[in-house]
Amino acid sequence: MQVVPVEEEPVTGVVVGVVTEQPGPSSGVVDQTLAMLDGLADEGGRGSLESLGRWNEKRSDRAMPIKLKAERDAETMVRVAFGKLVDELVQTNASSGILAISNWKEMRGPHEVTLSEMSWSEVSWSEVSWSASGTSYQRHGSVDEVGRLKAQLAAAEAKKSIAFTFADFKGVVDDFGGEDQIAVYRVTLPRGRLDPNKWVGRPPPPAPADLYTGPRSDGLLSTDEISGEYSAPGCVEGKICNSMTVVPLGPDAIETWRTVCVIFPPFIGPTAEGALRTRKPGTNTFDGMTFSADGTAKQGCGNFKKRPDSQKRAFQKVETRDLAGKWGGCCCNPFVPCWPLSQVFCTTKKALNEDQYAEKGLCCCLCLPCCISETRTRKYVNGHPTNGFALDGAADPYDVLWYRDPGCAAGPLFFAKKLC
Repeated sequence: MQVVPVEEEPVTGVVVGVVTEQPGPSSGVVDQTLAMLDGLADEGGRGSLESLGRWNEKRSDRAMPIKLKAERDAETMVRVAFGKLVDELVQTNASSGILAISNWKEMRGPHEVTLSEMSWSEVSWSEVSWSASGTSYQRHGSVDEVGRLKAQLAAAEAKKSIAFTFADFKGVVDDFGGEDQIAVYRVTLPRGRLDPNKWVGRPPPPAPADLYTGPRSDGLLSTDEISGEYSAPGCVEGKICNSMTVVPLGPDAIETWRTVCVIFPPFIGPTAEGALRTRKPGTNTFDGMTFSADGTAKQGCGNFKKRPDSQKRAFQKVETRDLAGKWGGCCCNPFVPCWPLSQVFCTTKKALNEDQYAEKGLCCCLCLPCCISETRTRKYVNGHPTNGFALDGAADPYDVLWYRDPGCAAGPLFFAKKLC
């Protein structure tokens, strides 16, 4: 993508990820940053992530115990697993540990889904395993030469879409393994102390080009241009009072917040939802929603129109420290006969670091209370933070809470407000 420079008034307030001036192709900013980080690694300022290749795995006899599973959104869960492994290494005073990942696809009815599993050791849909020591990943032996070549080809293809790095570690995760093979990595801690306020699973800061939201020279609408407040008149897919806010997350991704009222008997009730949408290459379509220069956004049979008084919006990062406190929430099915089964929540949130928080409290359904305890982790896109927090260890990729601001959250059939 080519970009052209633009002069704009400075934006006031706390904003994240806004670059409206052309990132110079030869400015050397990214190269200088990477060189600086590599220098820190040489001095012990960063840890390391080393690939140990692929090893055979048996689903009936796991080389390492499965500790996390993910469906579709494998990157977030791998980052969560990586963070948990590092936590265990720090707690046990170990200098290094093993992270193992397996990944495969299977059919769910007419749909093909990608699954992953993760393991980590001696302290793996995707499955991940981890441990603080040992060589148990070698139990079923290394892959043969044919398998090794196939693994290399698969890894080379995967690098085009899944390669990602970590801010405090040198190295890259560029292979998720296969159904009967695990991709194994050795994680070595830095000699210096890690910042407890920083989540170790976070990506490095995005390059200027990944923050740019301004005008483009390829004829496509910029994310800055499509940002703003939208509404949809009348009834759209059985929903009225449709309202949507769009904010940019770099040149090819946006975050949306939508509120509607379902009025399609016997489905009745208000709902709210957030979403992360990425651009289909070469188009103005973001995950099925197409934006036009006239200020319209179309998805399915619905047409949103930018409000006449709408202003451009910049991404405002919701800080976990601002989420800490008492919350009240409700999970309500819009199917009227199920209203008595609605769940009421009263919880307390505590920030663990800048990208994670823990939540504990009670959930009541039919006056029957039950305890809840969970941890959620911020989602990233192209190195850019979002205001979506995924449930750690959840196989459901849609179990994400989106925050409009530090006092309001919504998820699937769920809405919550901060009380104090």
